[in-house]
Amino acid sequence: MENFIYVLYPLVFLVALVSPFEIDLTVEVNAGTQDCFYQTVKKPVGIEIEYQVIDGGDLDVSFYVQAPDGRVMVSDVQKSDAVHKIDAEVAGDYKMCFDNTFSHFNTKVIYFELVSDDDEDDGDDDKDWNFAKEELSGLIDMTIQDFKQKMETMKDHLDKSAQIQHFLKNYEARDRNTQENNFQRVNWLSGIQVFVMVSVGLTQVLLIRGLFDDKSRVHNVMKART
Repeated sequence: MENFIYVLYPLVFLVALVSPFEIDLTVEVNAGTQDCFYQTVKKPVGIEIEYQVIDGGDLDVSFYVQAPDGRVMVSDVQKSDAVHKIDAEVAGDYKMCFDNTFSHFNTKVIYFELVSDDDEDDGDDDKDWNFAKEELSGLIDMTIQDFKQKMETMKDHLDKSAQIQHFLKNYEARDRNTQENNFQRVNWLSGIQVFVMVSVGLTQVLLIRGLFDDKSRVHNVMKART
């Protein structure tokens, strides 16, 4: 039991070391506007961006990523979802904007996720890694590098599973919103059709009754024409 506890503590450090920076948000972009978000990069890293429009209008939005030097790295025009992987080689603030200026009435609800390999606490991580290496060197029957690779592989698989679950959840939310909008449209059109059918039926009844009523205006009009 004690050996298990001794192994567990370094494992916790290793899991923390292989964890990348990750953030996910759901935002509303009003009609005729654009919302921008910024990610600060201090050294060359890889950034993965995923977004999906889950409600609003035709479920589309424009999106672009601008580097600190003004260079546009990604440009999407009126898409419902996309996945982009970029290499952030220039240090600075990377600008990510959702553009809904082409829409005059519909607010868009957008889910997006950003995953970065950036690690701001490199010095602390080196200390933690050295500590974990010393602790595990005499407790497990494999090299530390092999163990770290296995942990990284497992973490990648878990992150991918979480991303797939998020996207499946968002697809379900988007389909539900579409069904609710279609339900409202069908009810509205059905109400109009019922109103038209009742109006036509009442008009026909009144016309037929008027033909046989000597005092009605319809009877007088028809009699004058004949």
